[in-house]
This record gives sequence, structure tokens and C-alpha cells, in this order.
Amino acid sequence: MAGIDIFNLTPSTISRDLSGKSFLIYGDKKSGKTSNAVKFPKPILVVFEKGYNMLSGVMAQPINKWKETLDVKKQLLKDAKAVEDGDKSETIFKTVIVDTADLAYDMCEAYILAKEGVDYLDETESKRGYKAVEREYDAYFQDIVKAGYTLVVISHSDTKQIKENGEKYDRTQPTVDKRGLKVLARLVDVIGYSTFEPTESGENRMVLYLRGSKELEAGSRNKYMSAKIPFTYNALLEDMQQAIDKLAKEDGATVTDKPIEVYKEQSEVADFKETVAKIRKIAKALNDQGMMDKYTAITNKELGKGKLVRDCDATQIDLLMLILDDLQDLIREEGILIEE
Repeated sequence: MAGIDIFNLTPSTISRDLSGKSFLIYGDKKSGKTSNAVKFPKPILVVFEKGYNMLSGVMAQPINKWKETLDVKKQLLKDAKAVEDGDKSETIFKTVIVDTADLAYDMCEAYILAKEGVDYLDETESKRGYKAVEREYDAYFQDIVKAGYTLVVISHSDTKQIKENGEKYDRTQPTVDKRGLKVLARLVDVIGYSTFEPTESGENRMVLYLRGSKELEAGSRNKYMSAKIPFTYNALLEDMQQAIDKLAKEDGATVTDKPIEVYKEQSEVADFKETVAKIRKIAKALNDQGMMDKYTAITNKELGKGKLVRDCDATQIDLLMLILDDLQDLIREEGILIEE
């Protein structure tokens, strides 16, 4: 059997190493978000917000438009690939810090607006621009994590009144656009809220909340991480490592100190071929059901009237993935089963 072989799988292992782990840290102004993030191993600060002028020795790349983030990502992935190919022993950077998620999302949206030739996402055909922004934003962060880098994303905090089931309450959450937060919340391993709390001596200390509630956006994939810790890099690292050790002790998890390659690289060409193959399979099923009019309506919407999937190339992968998403929604609605 080529490719996937589920009968040769091995149990997953949890690494104490930070490689490939991801964090969303948001909070109050001057609560240590950036100053602690740059203490992660070998960091590069991808700066959308110029707030690092009081940090010494930081390797920072200012960003003024989304294309520059793509240039940074391309160089990071190239460096990771060189290590994978055995051309060098380790990457120049180990941690990628994005400061802030808010401005990154705004630039990502501006990039899609320019590609679509409109001023507002509502003006895109069938409002497809919203999905395109989400996909572009998600791909940026996913690619960095898949390359084995530790990812730290920074945002500010805001408290909003929430109305739910007839109840009103205040909720503290990141200020990044709700669609950007949706992307990050499903990606990161830890969401931490940084703030100040008074000590017995009357001074303020920085703390990081790692467990959330309906009033606070926070949480971790590891149930043994503390609810609240002093906000320092060392305290965060120690708490994560003790939580991993507890997984081994209490839940029988297999733990290692070595980095683990969780994701396997998938090339653009492979993605393109797989996407086209899936579209063709759905097209055949729709044709068998006499529903090619609905298929054509979807392809016309994304590619333009009269343009065909078979005429697309790998540079149009985003449009093809939008088509695939719509087709999958259609067959679910119609109750059509597609054999894998």
C-alpha cells in the first residue's frame, strides 16, 4: 500500500521540547507579553506593531504589508527544509513571534481585498472573501508550526458584554478579529491571559491565566497545566513540563525530551493534485445524480463563467479549495455519499 498505512501506526509521543508547540498570549498593556515571548529559544520577532524599541538584542523583522509576511515565511520554511535535507544541523531561528495577531489579520484582509479588486469583503462574489481571508491567515500559522518552529502569537485584551440565553456577563478575550481568533483558537496548544495582580507588599506582579471560563478566554490542551502562574518564560516552561510529566504519571502517556515531527510536509503540487482529484470525484457523483447545474454554478462562482477546473494550475489552489469546500457542503446537504 502506497502512502498511508494505518496498520503500521505507532502510539503518539509527547515531547517536553517546545518545537512545534504554539501559544496565543494576550493581555493588558505592558503586562509582559513581548518581553517574555522573546525569551523563548532563538526567537525572531515578526513585528506588525512597533513595540520592541525597549528590548535589547532582539532579532526583529518589521512588517508593513502581508506580502512581507509571506517572504518571511518562505525563508523560514526554506531554512527548515535545509535541516530536513541534512544540509545543515539546525535552523537559524527556533521560535517565531507574531506581534500582533490583530494587525496581522488586518493586513491579511487588505491583501485579499487587493487580490479581489474590491474595497470590502462584502463586495466579493457570494462574500467568498471572508473564507479566503480565513484560509490565508490559517495557512500562514499552520505552515510555521508544521515546519517545526515554536509559535508565539501576541494580542491585546478587551472586555465585552456577552448576551447568552437571556443572561448578560462580561468576557475578557483577545482583540483580534473574531475570524482570526477562530483560526488561532483551533491551532494553538495554549491560550494565556496576562495581567497584573497586587502582592501582599502592595506591588503589582505579572501573572498568566491558563484556564478559562465563560468570563475569560484561556486554556490548554494539557489538563494538568496550572490555572494561574507568575508570568515569566521560565515559569511557563516549567509548568508545561510538569503538566507533561503528570500526563506520563497519571495517564500513562509516553514522553520524550526530543523534538517530534508531528506534521509531514505536503508540497503545493501534491495539494493541488489531491484537491483536483476530490473535485472530479464529486463532479462525477453529481453528474450521476443529474445535478451538474449545481456543480457549474459553484465553479462559475469561483473561477468565472465558462472557466473549468481542468484549466487551473497549482497557483490557483486557493480557488480550487474554495470550490471543494462548497461542493462538500452541497453533497452533505443533498445526502450524497462519496467513496474515499
